[in-house]
Amino acid sequence: MADKHSLNYDVRELKLGSSFTNNKTSQYHTIKYDFKPASVDVNKMATVDVGTNNQVTVTVPHLDGAGVPQTVFKGSQRPYTKECVLIIDRVTGEITLEKLSSNI
Repeated sequence: MADKHSLNYDVRELKLGSSFTNNKTSQYHTIKYDFKPASVDVNKMATVDVGTNNQVTVTVPHLDGAGVPQTVFKGSQRPYTKECVLIIDRVTGEITLEKLSSNI
């Protein structure tokens, strides 16, 4: 079954996602960072706070006993105009193209 939905040279149907038809219901964003502490706890939930003037704060929790409880990344949100993301569902084999809304 894994081979059935793997990417290969077969022609596939490309579905245009809801971000192409109704930009307000679905939005996709990218986050770029230059540094990721080794002490980040991937089992804890991080938070994203979008403030005024397109300012964004991402708070990432650390492992217990790491010395500091979290790392805070701050940056701005910039709109995308032409960029997209390709989403591949390896269970169903469906391929969907969605427009990206902004880069943080």
